[in-house]
Amino acid sequence: MKQVFLKTLLIVVLLTNNCIVNACTIFIANDGEHLWIGNNEDEEPNMKYRMWYYPAKKEDYGYTIWTELVKSKLLYGLMYLNPQGGLNEYGLFMDYTAIDEVPVVQDVHKKDRKKQIVTDLLKKCKTVSEALEYISKYNLIKLKSAQLFIADASGDYATVNGGYIIRKTDPCFTLTNYCINNGHKEACWRRDFSSEYLTQAKTYQLDDIKNILFKTAQKRPSNTVTNFSMAVDLKNKTIHLYFKNDFTTEAIINLADELKNGKHHKELVNYFPLSLIDVLTEKYASSGIDATIDTYKKLRKNSGDKYNFKNNDAVNIAIQYIVSGKSKDAIKFLECLKEFDPNKTDIYTWLGVAYRRENKTDESATNFNKALMLNPNDYVATLFGRQDNQKVIFKMNDFEGAEQVSLVADFTDWKKNPIKMKKENNVWFCEVSIPKGEYNYKFLVNKEYLADQINLMFTGTGPKIYSKLYVW
Repeated sequence: MKQVFLKTLLIVVLLTNNCIVNACTIFIANDGEHLWIGNNEDEEPNMKYRMWYYPAKKEDYGYTIWTELVKSKLLYGLMYLNPQGGLNEYGLFMDYTAIDEVPVVQDVHKKDRKKQIVTDLLKKCKTVSEALEYISKYNLIKLKSAQLFIADASGDYATVNGGYIIRKTDPCFTLTNYCINNGHKEACWRRDFSSEYLTQAKTYQLDDIKNILFKTAQKRPSNTVTNFSMAVDLKNKTIHLYFKNDFTTEAIINLADELKNGKHHKELVNYFPLSLIDVLTEKYASSGIDATIDTYKKLRKNSGDKYNFKNNDAVNIAIQYIVSGKSKDAIKFLECLKEFDPNKTDIYTWLGVAYRRENKTDESATNFNKALMLNPNDYVATLFGRQDNQKVIFKMNDFEGAEQVSLVADFTDWKKNPIKMKKENNVWFCEVSIPKGEYNYKFLVNKEYLADQINLMFTGTGPKIYSKLYVW
């Protein structure tokens, strides 16, 4: 028992001494009337999270924080010690972005701050100026591989690191994953899209914030993905919460109402309907495709409010059937989905792929044509459905903010002969003549190798994730 206590104590110490952060995009959108914070939390796909709520107490302000949850449930109750970000009742917001390590400036006249500072700032400060005054008493010796973004309900903001503090310069600003000290900038497709959008828009509504969040999100099948997104209305202290790049399903958190419920917490996943993936994957493994389809129909009929039928989880299951060589099962499942969503473009697109894998060219063409009728710009239907004489068209509106994008694949001998893509009207494209066969590919976005975020057929894990292409 003593060993368990000591182990738990050690982990508590580690939690209080470290900030767990990963790739993120944070931006502030201020048009003088509307004031928004957008925040994408990017980490490993299997990471879990919790929202914690703490009402005002004596001299402390009320606030919420969000944290990761470690794998051991024994430690769930300790994760409040390691917030990723937070919002208090006066509209003071903060969140982190990861960066390469920067030397910490240590003033011999200041105390070394060995534990995280977010919680104290939320408890004690109403504004950015107050937060920076509080911070000024300390050397932030642990804040060397991250930047803490702080904003308030007046539109003021600052970026804090143990080696520097950068104050507000413009009404709108975007922060990603590189050190911004001394005006330093690096190529970043997420920052560049957000910055350009904020410059061009004259006013910022919720849909604008959602669009930026979606376009700057990191998506499957990458190793780092946007697990959740927030559009925070600082003036109203309201959080619009989204899960796993699904912006069709929204949870609205009114901080004042939550604080009235007393001290409590809630797993982030519980703000949303359940995913179909686990239940249908288990049913398929144990009982096959017919039982899986039967389960889907029953859930749709009897548990429509419990499970999420709006997102693309069901279609993604069918895609994995195709990848694993089970195109017949994919066809059965997609034909079932079509009964419920007859105007969903993705269903016809992937039916086109599945039928073509089964050499049913007429059925494939019919479904590709239907997909392109519903959406003439559908990327995957174009990629697989318009291969005249093995000419493949990569035409996608992802990575709009990138400075350059190249296609690398086994048919380019990977890095030896990359194919530079061109950008027109915010669409990256190239046409490549490729012999019939099955191929793996990636995109080189600026200097970063990324799998295709739209064609969700992929193989491999970790750094060896590759998008799949079939040429007929």
